[in-house]
Amino acid sequence: MRMVNVTEIRTGIREVLSELAKTREPIVVLQRSRPVAYLVDPETFEKLWHADGRVSLRERRREIYDRVLSLRTKMAGKATRQEDSVLLLRRLREGQGRNE
Repeated sequence: MRMVNVTEIRTGIREVLSELAKTREPIVVLQRSRPVAYLVDPETFEKLWHADGRVSLRERRREIYDRVLSLRTKMAGKATRQEDSVLLLRRLREGQGRNE
């Protein structure tokens, strides 16, 4: 894990971010020889964020809603329209079978 001080960040942020994107390893930002921040790539951040349970309730609801919509769409293409059960029962009661 690479360590950079705040001055390096100020003068060479482009190089630091380029290295982060290439290596995908966290970078420790030091101020007065003490860690003050960690730079991580977006994928690592998302994994940590979700694993820590800090995703907002609104985001979780949105994800679930999107999944439900995709399942509805998927099922709509597969399912055939079912016959109205009232009409079917009426026909069966009156002696008319499905195949007649």
